[in-house]
Amino acid sequence: MRVSAKRGPFKRSFKWPVICWVISDEDHPAHPACAGHKPKVREIMRDFDVRGKAPMPIALEADITNDSPAEPVLEVEGPGQSSTSVVEQTHFEPQAASGASSSRRRQHTSSLLSLPQNALSNIADRLRPVDVLSLASSSRELQTAVQQTPLAEIRRRTARRVQAIWNGLIRYDVDNPFAALMYPGVTESLAPNFDCLTRAQQGRLVAFIEGQLGPERNSVLDGIGANLAGLMPELQERLVALVEGLQDPEHRGLALQALGGGAPAVAAELQERLVTVAEGLDGYDRSLGVWGLGLGVGRLSPEFQERLVALAERLHEAEDRVYALRGITLAGLRPDLQQRLFVLANSINEAEQRVWGLAAFAQEVASLAPALQQELVRLAEGLGEQDRASVLRGFGAGVASLAPALQQEVVRLAERLGEQNRASVLRDFGAGVAGLEPNLQKRLVAIAERLASAADRASALEGLGTGMARLAVEVQERLVALVERLDQTERAAALQALGADLGRLASELQERLLSVAEGIHHRADRVRAYRALTGGVSPLAAELTPRLTAFANSLADPEYWARVLAAMLPTREQSK
Repeated sequence: MRVSAKRGPFKRSFKWPVICWVISDEDHPAHPACAGHKPKVREIMRDFDVRGKAPMPIALEADITNDSPAEPVLEVEGPGQSSTSVVEQTHFEPQAASGASSSRRRQHTSSLLSLPQNALSNIADRLRPVDVLSLASSSRELQTAVQQTPLAEIRRRTARRVQAIWNGLIRYDVDNPFAALMYPGVTESLAPNFDCLTRAQQGRLVAFIEGQLGPERNSVLDGIGANLAGLMPELQERLVALVEGLQDPEHRGLALQALGGGAPAVAAELQERLVTVAEGLDGYDRSLGVWGLGLGVGRLSPEFQERLVALAERLHEAEDRVYALRGITLAGLRPDLQQRLFVLANSINEAEQRVWGLAAFAQEVASLAPALQQELVRLAEGLGEQDRASVLRGFGAGVASLAPALQQEVVRLAERLGEQNRASVLRDFGAGVAGLEPNLQKRLVAIAERLASAADRASALEGLGTGMARLAVEVQERLVALVERLDQTERAAALQALGADLGRLASELQERLLSVAEGIHHRADRVRAYRALTGGVSPLAAELTPRLTAFANSLADPEYWARVLAAMLPTREQSK
């Protein structure tokens, strides 16, 4: 092997061998850098900077002439044992190996063990979690090395956990191992963790999807959605071929709607095939396809963006246009294409559908060019009250992205609404309120204070309280006063709305909100209030702990006490 290195921008760096681990050709994809090498004997060299920066550019020339029977670099399989079964082992079990392969394994293991921790982290970052798990299972020494490398250990533990859950799912129904995937939310939770499944496991999942019909198939495809790229490339192609082969146009549209969000992350050839499927549909079926592909249109190539916008423009029915517009994400879309879609929305003849189209644009206001933002606010001003409220609700948290003059105009429009519409607009503004100037925050709180209905005030607090710690101090005080004025039945919901940020407020405001919770009589509402007080990002002030404990002890019913104890568990982020 002849290795020649080109100097990079770094002053000091060490060159370390990095093994492209090939557990088996069946269960591990070849690393791109290994293309052209003979099966199962692939080794690449890269430069790792000692400070953990990006590797130096390096040119590799390799001449592997060993024509002996191929053996895996790491022998984690015994005779008749699949890679999948090895990955699924919960404990390392050494495997028998021939003298030559055992020697090669020891050599490569020694190479890895000689690497510094930051280099092992770089390797782990380039491997799928399931491959890190396989690597750690290949020898006791590597298992120890992985466990002592934080990033590698996180990925190993993630894969191990997903493998255990996968095994539980496929054992749910003896007659149909994949029946559990049909329940709502199961595939949605599994899909982001596809990199923790082996090739064989992913293949069985895709084969299951291929064998389903109609609604059952679409429910699983919906779960995959934007995580299509988490599957192996050949399995992505099989799902695209599945979409192409559906005979019913509506089924093709629904399948596109389910998988289209994953198009930006797959190969350009597969993107082309998916867009071509959409171009072959008409009417409602086409709007389904535009919805799906539109979710990631800003990350597609300019050519595909153009073709997708043209597809939306060729929709004739108002409802189909609105449906397509509601699915398109405008972030990353060229300004001229945004303009064409805006014209499409504004040209809808049916008044109600036109408002829905403009509301869809309002939901994307943060991604719009400034000129379109201004035009949207101008159009909202000319609408009737109910329609104007629909567009203002669409702005949501995006209201903070508007220029100061447009923010003032939006607040002025909100002030002119009737009471019920004012409450719903304040609720939907949500975290965007914290991004407004303090004087505009005060004007919005004043709207809530003038609402006659306690239910409407509580609804407004759901939005105004989001991101409360980032509001001006005077605004925080006025919101706490609003909570204190609520009826018994509304207080728990209001505390829940404020909950995430309660621990970041001044201690006197925390004390006032704790007093509100203590004054709630209904036990279920008291539990909700307690969860709000203890479930935030930061705990309440230490001086309030005795009162908080007494409040918890007042919930004597076993069911509620159990829920209170659960609320006291620390809030922790799960590693990905």
